[in-house]
Amino acid sequence: MPSLIYKRPNENDLTFEFGAKPIIIGRVAESNLIVRDSFVSRVHCGIGFADNQFTLKDLGSTNGTYRNGARVFQCNLAAGDKIQVGNTALIFEIDKANGNAILRQAQQIVSPAGPSAPPPRPGGVKQVTIQVPKPAPAPAQPASPPRLRPT
Repeated sequence: MPSLIYKRPNENDLTFEFGAKPIIIGRVAESNLIVRDSFVSRVHCGIGFADNQFTLKDLGSTNGTYRNGARVFQCNLAAGDKIQVGNTALIFEIDKANGNAILRQAQQIVSPAGPSAPPPRPGGVKQVTIQVPKPAPAPAQPASPPRLRPT
């Protein structure tokens, strides 16, 4: 039976043997593959192997499991598939020499800390804000002339 090799960025690889239960991807310690991403559910999805086929199954995650950009609940995996859990992308590969599955965590794009500046305007045009004075109040209507009474 093949194994799953999880290649983590800047850390040692982890190897898991496939069995009757899927290999669980989530963000808690009880998961086999722990993904540090607040948008990943505690128990997000699982990868299994049966009938010479690797499968991906969503395990009731809040934000969904995606394969190649499409939300999936259960599907077969092929070499080159991109699995998206939360903000984390995982690339699924198959080692042709021994049939083992390889899962690589793709580099995440992280926005810089602190308040973000708006993107520059095209052509170097600057936005200027000026204070507009309040309009003067309308002049009061003159009092109507007194009525004359006949004497």
